[in-house]
Amino acid sequence: MDILELILGVFPIIKAILLAVIPLGFLIFIHELGHFLAAKKVGIKVNTFSIGFGPKIVGYKHGDTEYRLSVLPFGGYVQMEGENPNEQTGAEGEFASASLGKRAFVVIAGPAVNLLFGVLVYWFVFSVGINADAIKLINGLTGQTIGLEDKGVQIGMIADDGPGAIGGVMPNDTVVSIDGEPAINWIRFTEVITLNPEKELELVVERDGTQKTLTVVPEAVEASRGKAGKLYVSLKSDSVVTEIDPESPASQAGIKLGDYIDTIDGQKIYNTPYFGPEIWGDNFGWIGKKHQSIYNKIEQNRDALVLGIIRGDEKFTVQIPVQWNMKVVVQENSTAFKAGIRSEDILVTFNGKTVDSKSLYSEIIASANQTVTLGIIRDGERRTVTLSPTKKSKHDHESTYYGLRWYNFLSGMLLTEPEIPTQYYTFFGAITNGLNTHWLTCTSIARILKKLFVGEVSAKHLSGPFGIGEMTNRMFKSVGLNTVLFFIGFISINLAIVNLLPIPIADGGHLLFFALEKIRGRPVSQKAQAVIQQVSIVLILALFLYITWYDLRSLFDGLRN
Repeated sequence: MDILELILGVFPIIKAILLAVIPLGFLIFIHELGHFLAAKKVGIKVNTFSIGFGPKIVGYKHGDTEYRLSVLPFGGYVQMEGENPNEQTGAEGEFASASLGKRAFVVIAGPAVNLLFGVLVYWFVFSVGINADAIKLINGLTGQTIGLEDKGVQIGMIADDGPGAIGGVMPNDTVVSIDGEPAINWIRFTEVITLNPEKELELVVERDGTQKTLTVVPEAVEASRGKAGKLYVSLKSDSVVTEIDPESPASQAGIKLGDYIDTIDGQKIYNTPYFGPEIWGDNFGWIGKKHQSIYNKIEQNRDALVLGIIRGDEKFTVQIPVQWNMKVVVQENSTAFKAGIRSEDILVTFNGKTVDSKSLYSEIIASANQTVTLGIIRDGERRTVTLSPTKKSKHDHESTYYGLRWYNFLSGMLLTEPEIPTQYYTFFGAITNGLNTHWLTCTSIARILKKLFVGEVSAKHLSGPFGIGEMTNRMFKSVGLNTVLFFIGFISINLAIVNLLPIPIADGGHLLFFALEKIRGRPVSQKAQAVIQQVSIVLILALFLYITWYDLRSLFDGLRN
């Protein structure tokens, strides 16, 4: 590995660190700002209010407080007079000299600001409208079903020899509950499965109007954070015609945009079939084999494929001849884009050989890191384009082939899942939905913390700064600012709730000491407070390193894949 490769390999880690530090730093800053304003309000002397940490760059003193800018401008801190037990003298203006009510007010102000920030962010997100990406994130993190029909968790494809099939799960089953928890949405359902490898789980499903209780045992598979459970079942999804070429066999047969494909050659389909070359590789696993099966079935009926169509309340069948067109989508400024390939071009040949979905995958594997020649058709005209690894662009996305993706059109139509429409809200609707989502966020976090404390969830499944940074990084690359803002608001609420836990060095720990002081009639001794805080720092640091280790494992696994 040369120096350049080493730098490029490390850069995503540095980027993940920055994308963690910047949002977290801002959230910590406003947290400390809450403490600062509250302390000033009740007359507690604040010696230092710093933006950032480390050595001071500049600063000035106003009244009793020095305001400074420090070297590491991520977050900040407030240093109050007599806040440290070892520095308390009993003088007026010290933190410890203030009444219990005033001290509690100062302590609560930090988490309160983070909670308030979450409310404001959520209100903003809902007020400008939430798109499909934001909806998926909100639904997943809070258990809501925004933008979705109330169908529950319906099962689609199932691996023939997987633990789901062995346990009796069938396509089109609606999951009612798993391990005693209501199946609110797909993410909550898979969360229980992931966290319980090789454990018997009670699965209640509704089938043909009646409920059945099944027992499933998720298979344990190795993951970056330890073993994870898998059932090898998919969420049911409809197949809708989202693109159709004029004069194509599908168009001539009367198929229209928005039609749903219900059956293929009389066989019910439970997931949107995908026919790209990737399905022939190992990365698609069992779900790829299911797509292969549908592809092969279509190939057996090339002259007159029968499709079951749903259009509104109408159901009917059509016959069409099979014709495959592999259209490309090109990433801007990629190697393929610079070579002259454009989106909507149709791939015909690869190194002079006529290819279909299956043979294209084999040709790509066989020609890895070699110069290749693609034959394409654009507006009826045949063209030839050469792609060379020596001219590879830095803009090529890692999941593409020189910046290319293929979509295999079946007889002139592209089948995809129905899009979730962007949801818009009135001013008051945004407030109502923002507050409701805020509450559901709090209850969702509390649910995870409860599982953590009773041992149902391991700390290795939590995310620290590196994990948060990597998630933020992925969002910046693939989703809109609205989604990123929601995620930052979600982290702000997490920060508030975690800070309110009765951990001695956290705000909740201070509140715990105050409660003991109220009950005992006198404060916990300074020596006891100092010892408890020191022990807590060691334990928290150990937990932080433990979580960070698994964050880094996940990050490196992602880079390798």
